[in-house]
Amino acid sequence: MRNWVLKFYHLLYLFTTGMIVVGPAWYNRYPLMYFDSGAYMEMAVNLEPSYHRALGYPLLIKFTGLHISNWPLILIQGLLISYLIYRYVDVFAPRATRYVWHFTSVVLLSFFSSVSWYAAQLMPDVWTLISVLSLGLIVLDRAANWKRLSAYSIISYFGLLTHLSHIPMLLLLLITLLGARTVTRYQQVIQKKALLIWSVLLLASFLTISSFNAVHGFGFRISLASNAFITANLGEMGVLKMYLDEQCGQQTLILCPWKDKLPRETYGYLWDPNGPVNQHPEGWAGANDAMAPIVHDFLTQPRYLKWFLFAAVKSTLQQMAQIELGSGLQYAYGEGSPPYWPMKEHFKQELNEYLTSVQNKGDALPLPFFRWMNYISLMLSILVLGRAVLYRHLSAELALLLLLFLAAYFFNASITGVLANVYERLQCRLLPLIQFLAILVFLIGRKDQEHATEED
Repeated sequence: MRNWVLKFYHLLYLFTTGMIVVGPAWYNRYPLMYFDSGAYMEMAVNLEPSYHRALGYPLLIKFTGLHISNWPLILIQGLLISYLIYRYVDVFAPRATRYVWHFTSVVLLSFFSSVSWYAAQLMPDVWTLISVLSLGLIVLDRAANWKRLSAYSIISYFGLLTHLSHIPMLLLLLITLLGARTVTRYQQVIQKKALLIWSVLLLASFLTISSFNAVHGFGFRISLASNAFITANLGEMGVLKMYLDEQCGQQTLILCPWKDKLPRETYGYLWDPNGPVNQHPEGWAGANDAMAPIVHDFLTQPRYLKWFLFAAVKSTLQQMAQIELGSGLQYAYGEGSPPYWPMKEHFKQELNEYLTSVQNKGDALPLPFFRWMNYISLMLSILVLGRAVLYRHLSAELALLLLLFLAAYFFNASITGVLANVYERLQCRLLPLIQFLAILVFLIGRKDQEHATEED
């Protein structure tokens, strides 16, 4: 009986700290919204393939809120963040002080990083962070039993389905892990079991999304509009215009009539009602097929491949520097906005709550203050991690975690910066990895060393 009581209190504690994580939603009096939130709510109703959305997040909206409320998914996001932080603390901190360091970690990350502003938002971006954290635990929690490994795997699987960038990121992380295992220091840390689980998750998520698209007649593939997105980003990179100037006299391309009036940003290509994609007679499908020759040339012809590689390196570095918290949250999404229509049609019970939220009063969220807190904590985190690396204060496990977190941050930048566009929302979502690792190194790592010294 006492064991069940302890488990209940433990779950109650995790739930309470999870509610701290989603504090901005409580302050806002409704889950935070972004321009794209409406599209995810709409897709949750019909569950049909989208040319620019992944399957996973609409599934989560549908089966947690049942077209009644958006709150359950927000609460789950906060709970999962709290749970995963707890599991990391359990791996690295002395058992007697794990609740102290867990609570400290939750509070620090909630108030001094971007994690709460993503967890409290009805968008899949927080699941990029959740996926990386759960994948890391599969490797580092070597004491985990099959139940805990199953929990990590289920969380990772659903996380991988929520954004099209997650599957290629996992592939690159798996290659990184295989490479790290060749280093003697990591051979005992990286077990074959973890590599196998990662491989199964990669295959399962790829098959799920591709099969979903195939069943609906769109072909066995992950992305339905990769050519359109890459072409739009080539335009934003500035190399598309030079390509069209050279090629439009030699071949007929969809963008030749546009070459002297190309949009400067990806929005003009993909979302503008008067842009190339929306003006195509066959919509996204036709535009994507028509842009395939452009992408093919940039990937196969040495002259254009050179342009693309240079632009890709610049975009990756630029994306890594996109650290502004609260992207898109400074706007009100009231009547007539994209999130308003699915709220009105499918979440009527919460429509008034949504319309009277702090966010929809316009520029009322305290974003400037928390941006400064994020900048300050990031600089301190870099100093902590830099000192730990220079003085070799990292254990093999923490060193591996540093490698995985930095690799995830870099791969996210390279995938989104090259295949989508340079945008702070897509990069700041993984920034808390750096601050969380600094907490592990400075607080928990130091306490662990003190504990070891006392035992000696």
